[in-house]
Amino acid sequence: MAWGSSPDLHLLLPPSTKGSSMANTTALSFLFLSLASALFLLTLLRSLRSKKRRLRLPPSPPSLPVIGHLHLFKRPLHRALSGLAAAHGPVLLLRFGSRAVLHVTDPAVAEECLTDHDVTFANRPQLPSARHLSNGFTTLGSSSYGPNWRNLRRIATVEVFSAHRLLRSADVRAGEVRHLARRLFLAAAAAGPSRPARADVKARAFELALNAVARMVAGKRYYGGEGDAEAESEEAARFREMVREYFAMHGASNLQDFVPVLGLVDIGGANRRAVRLTRARNAWAQRLIDEHRAAAAATGVRTMVRDLLEMQASEPEAYSDKVIRALCLSILQTGTDTSSNTIEWAMALLLNHPAAMAKARAEIDDVIGTGRVLEEADLPNLPYLQCIIRETLRLHPVGPLLAPHESSAVCSIAGGRYDVPAGTMLLVNVHAMHRDGSTWGPEPERFSPERFEGGRSDGKWMLPFGMGRRRCPGEGLAVKVVGLALGTLVQCFEWRRVGDEEVDMAEGSGLTMPKAVPLEASYWPRPEMVPALRAL
Repeated sequence: MAWGSSPDLHLLLPPSTKGSSMANTTALSFLFLSLASALFLLTLLRSLRSKKRRLRLPPSPPSLPVIGHLHLFKRPLHRALSGLAAAHGPVLLLRFGSRAVLHVTDPAVAEECLTDHDVTFANRPQLPSARHLSNGFTTLGSSSYGPNWRNLRRIATVEVFSAHRLLRSADVRAGEVRHLARRLFLAAAAAGPSRPARADVKARAFELALNAVARMVAGKRYYGGEGDAEAESEEAARFREMVREYFAMHGASNLQDFVPVLGLVDIGGANRRAVRLTRARNAWAQRLIDEHRAAAAATGVRTMVRDLLEMQASEPEAYSDKVIRALCLSILQTGTDTSSNTIEWAMALLLNHPAAMAKARAEIDDVIGTGRVLEEADLPNLPYLQCIIRETLRLHPVGPLLAPHESSAVCSIAGGRYDVPAGTMLLVNVHAMHRDGSTWGPEPERFSPERFEGGRSDGKWMLPFGMGRRRCPGEGLAVKVVGLALGTLVQCFEWRRVGDEEVDMAEGSGLTMPKAVPLEASYWPRPEMVPALRAL
């Protein structure tokens, strides 16, 4: 029986003290309740103060109700965030509407988040706009840290991007790069000797990357095949549009992701477009698998899909059609878009800096000569070409904000100076860090491959492919495709800008930062390389 809980407590006292004991009991009960209430309030206040002291949040600029800091942003987002960091500091806690966002432009803090707190930041934010595009957050790029992601990551790293698998597919990449060179050579011949041909570099780079990755994945070429060229072009055009729309819609800059009420009215039909795009992508990927199933036994060609279908027989859950579709879409979309964008940015930079292009060509001629087209095995012997690629990735990283991460628990960063609440989105602004004068010198935005020569860049922070568990597993493939393509274009052809003005280097919006203005260039075959080109 609890103190003061019974109205008959006075019956336990002697009769002579009955009245006074009732008064004493009431007074004691009141005193006890008062003391208990005061103690409870004191404990609560101390707890709240302690919690407030514990969560030492990063600085945050003034914000508005409901929308937070969204009114401060213009596209491209990485540029707007860079300006905010320059004004308020390298570590900021922002409000994207209803979501907390940690924006980092400090290399040490970024590395801390992606190494010391790698597991904590291994999740992906489940943005409403990505739900359909990611098939319910089940793809390799969208899945949060857990069994599904570990299974997809294991398959990708072991069955697709391992050194053994990349070596096995070297002939595919070489064949596609030479196929591109031959098509350019034939187009130049058709233009005649009196004037240069013109190339849509963006389109040609996309075709190359798609053919190379699609042949690795499913043994299929989409451009320049021997079959029905019109049908192939139609299918390739559909895929190109799917990739363009996917990266335009996917990322950290969709307003309805951060102001939930906007999602209820589907402003601009974003949800309808996402559903339509998802259906098209899934149907496209399933058709690819079904076609491969029917043809694989007859062709005997070893591809990623064939290998995974063979494993499906013994482990149907780990290698289900859904898993294979997710991997096909992830690798084809990200591998195609990132590689083609990097090739386009690199060519744009070289067209604006012809001395760098001449230096790269001289290196290739010195190491390989003009009797043959360079091969993948030559790439380690072409250090200046590698410097050009690194400088391109420095100035125009594949993902200027990386893919967004999200914290799964409270953690401390910046040497314990700040606390980050659970559920906070992390945006690592590698675009800003790659152009930081304190790291890269007095002219950090100037294109200068020489900054990487002779180990000059050793110890300088650069992170174009991410870090930790969520580091891009396709980095090795991307570097090979870009190196082989760029080297071949420089070796085999002379390139010039279409007009006298420099190439427009404005950046577009999207997860992978495309050029705002697609690159076109004039070109003609180098006379000394014509015999080698004719032999392709």
